[in-house]
Amino acid sequence: MYIWVAVDVDEQVIELREYAESYAKEHGVSSPTLSLPFHISLKISFEIPNEKRVEVTRDIRDLFKSQEPFTIPVGAVEKNASILWLTIGDSPELASIHKRLDGLMLEKYGVAEHEFDKDFIFHASILILNSEEHLCRAKDAVKSINIPSELVARKVIIGSSTSGKAGSFSVDEEIVL
Repeated sequence: MYIWVAVDVDEQVIELREYAESYAKEHGVSSPTLSLPFHISLKISFEIPNEKRVEVTRDIRDLFKSQEPFTIPVGAVEKNASILWLTIGDSPELASIHKRLDGLMLEKYGVAEHEFDKDFIFHASILILNSEEHLCRAKDAVKSINIPSELVARKVIIGSSTSGKAGSFSVDEEIVL
């Protein structure tokens, strides 16, 4: 079982979400980003034994018990390999949550820090496409979209997948901050 934790920003970037869905439909492409709400992941998804799912989810929920909503600065739309993403500016709150999640999972469940967790880049994936041409077109077209200069973390989502593959995750629960 794979677990994933993120800040849900879907409702704050509706226009961007609609654009991504429209682009995929118009060009006959699919993207695993469209199977979930737009979000900012807080840690690379990680594997746990199935029988630990309830306990891990409870501990993640507890981690957010006293977390207040906070603002998140937005950067720019950029390409990174096969991903078109919205970069996130420096956020001490996101960095702190990431560090606490990493520490909790290592200390309590022996989940080693993923290589990407060591130099985590906060972002919201817009589209994942296998074509450089589509990525360039999508990036050019997204310039006309109104993207807020900051987002507010009001809701955290916990999801899971049996395989851990992109597009196979689902949202299991929401935590309102």
